[in-house]
Amino acid sequence: MEQTAATKVLSDVRGLSRSMGVKLVVICVLALMMTIPGWFVQGLVNERSQRTEFAARQAGSQTTNRVDSYRSVNRALKYILLFEGLIFLTYFVFEATQRRRVHFAQYILVGVAQIIFYLLLLSIAELSGFDIAFLIAGSATVLLLSVNANWIFASRLQGVRAFVVFTLLYSMIYTLLRLEDYALLVGAVASFVAVATAMYFTRSIDWYGTLTPIREGGENAGSIASKTI
Repeated sequence: MEQTAATKVLSDVRGLSRSMGVKLVVICVLALMMTIPGWFVQGLVNERSQRTEFAARQAGSQTTNRVDSYRSVNRALKYILLFEGLIFLTYFVFEATQRRRVHFAQYILVGVAQIIFYLLLLSIAELSGFDIAFLIAGSATVLLLSVNANWIFASRLQGVRAFVVFTLLYSMIYTLLRLEDYALLVGAVASFVAVATAMYFTRSIDWYGTLTPIREGGENAGSIASKTI
């Protein structure tokens, strides 16, 4: 009797840990944690910007373009939480609609890819300017995330969908960085649309329940079990 009760408690704990509601909360925490490396990147940007300005004053020359590139990268880093959150939310919506579980380690790898994007943006901007750097770093990251979605969900169609969504997302971030006067308005509207879209696609999810993965042949584990019974 005691063993049965213990087994039931353990099963409830495992179900809670795998519920979609708890997973969304953990993903939000992961997005917050992934902003911590962004602080180190921001410190690197500030250090290199100050060094460039000091060297220019010593030599009596102008390095306006490079300083402007550093400022643009620094502004991009201010949106890192919004960026990480929207990327994670997109993967979560993919997970919910495709009914294929994504491990937390895979979310962390996606977050690391975003941090590397900022490092690529900084390093390329020093050589070719911010606009070209954003095009190169953004294209490479979008391609990587799209291929990763293809691998995770085992679907080329999902990879194409990810490519379209992430292209629009990176284009939005670039627009935010260029529309200084309307950046807050555009960012707020885009975030509202993103959350509304996530609400729509997750409207039928049982947030207290676990995600039932689809098996080969188009049936999920729950329907197979019911047929067996």
